[in-house]
Amino acid sequence: MIDAIRAVPYARARLTHRQMPLDQRRRIDGIVEAEIGGRPIELIVEAKRHAFPRDVRETIYQLRNYLAHYSSGPTEVIPFFVARAISPGARELLRHEEIGFYDLGGTLYIPAKHAFVHIDRPAPRKKSKSFDSIFQGQKARVMLYVFENRRDWLSVKRIAEEAEVSAATASETLSEMERREWVEAEGAGPVKTRRLREPKGLVDAWAHYVANQKARGIERFYVNSADVNDLMHKLDHACGEADAAYAVTGEAAAQVYAPYLSTISQVRCRIIPGPRRNDALDRLRARPVSEGWNLALVETNARGDVTVGERIDDVSFAPPLQVYLDLLQGSGRAKEMAAHLRSERLEN
Repeated sequence: MIDAIRAVPYARARLTHRQMPLDQRRRIDGIVEAEIGGRPIELIVEAKRHAFPRDVRETIYQLRNYLAHYSSGPTEVIPFFVARAISPGARELLRHEEIGFYDLGGTLYIPAKHAFVHIDRPAPRKKSKSFDSIFQGQKARVMLYVFENRRDWLSVKRIAEEAEVSAATASETLSEMERREWVEAEGAGPVKTRRLREPKGLVDAWAHYVANQKARGIERFYVNSADVNDLMHKLDHACGEADAAYAVTGEAAAQVYAPYLSTISQVRCRIIPGPRRNDALDRLRARPVSEGWNLALVETNARGDVTVGERIDDVSFAPPLQVYLDLLQGSGRAKEMAAHLRSERLEN
């Protein structure tokens, strides 16, 4: 951190080992004396290994409490937070509270009165993966379930059974959501339940994650059919006979959930990979093509990538949130449809 501050033009810094009363030393982790633009500042530092919004709120309280009993004379004092990695939500909270911060990715934020320093860099790669894992695989399946049942108080047992994940995965995901302050909790132990409190925050964070990912690959096929509705029913019949789990997503699903376009000519679908998927394609007599396709299979890696939200008119559709996220990686008018779907189905 000291080197990062020194790298800022017209800045220098040093760690101070100051004699303080024992009770004060227990409240903070250090004081950094710095000079930016020829004016001195003091950074009152609290450090943690990594940080989510809930962790940061506790630290904010500790820093404010310490500063209430701290005297530095005319020198500007800035509360400051240091961690190996700081989640996007925690960064936003710290900026809102005008608390400086630094992480090992090189992000540096110092809201001094006379000089504003903000170097914004991604979290360190290893820590970024741990932040992002909640949007993948079985954890993503849990989040979809929680969002779809956002008005209910949910137990680990209910989520594990109905989302078809392990109790350990359900519990771990809920704990991570709680640290991000997306859910509120009641009770403790086996009877503890949670309910989604920040659906917008969850959707925003997931959309941000998707926007920074490479678009999933798709396989394109042509199936002889009269129109999209006929194709979706043929798909349902073929997957039923092959015992292949599937969920229609993209534009065709969005048009069912929240009509927007006058016509849709293509169907995007998620199907669990493996022999059953291939059997379903054989039953459809689906022919691989590069142009003129009307059926696209979105790349999936495991069962957690296929979640059915609703059965409508004898067709299985992905949950509206999943459809929204898939549309964000689409082209053409997909993003317009995503915005419309969000306003109609995700924000109420």
